[in-house]
Amino acid sequence: MELKEKLKQLNEKSNIAEIQKYIQDMKKERKFDRVTIEREMMLFIEEIGELAKAIRKNTNGRLDIKKEYKDNIEEELADCFIYLLSIANMNEVDMFKAFKEKETKNCDRTWK
Repeated sequence: MELKEKLKQLNEKSNIAEIQKYIQDMKKERKFDRVTIEREMMLFIEEIGELAKAIRKNTNGRLDIKKEYKDNIEEELADCFIYLLSIANMNEVDMFKAFKEKETKNCDRTWK
C-alpha cells in the first residue's frame, strides 16, 4: 500500500501503535531507516529547539524584533512527535505500554 494511503487511514481514533507503524513504514519508504540512533537523537533535539523558538515567537519573546519568524507550533510539535516515535521504534519501545507503565508509577508518587 502506498504511504499516502496509509496516512489517509490514520484518523483521530488511531492508536499510538498504528501511528508508530506508520512512522516505521514512512522511514523505510523515504530511506530514512538507515539513520543511526545517535543521528536520530540529534535531529530530535534540533526539532525541540525549533519548537522552543516557535513558542518564544508566539509569546513575543523574540530576540530580533526585525526578523520575521515563520515557525509554527503545531508543525514543530508534529516533527517532535514523529522523531519521538521513530526513536521508540528504533529501540523497540511500545509507546502506549511505556506511557501506561510510567504514568502508573507517577500516580503512586507524592507530588509537592
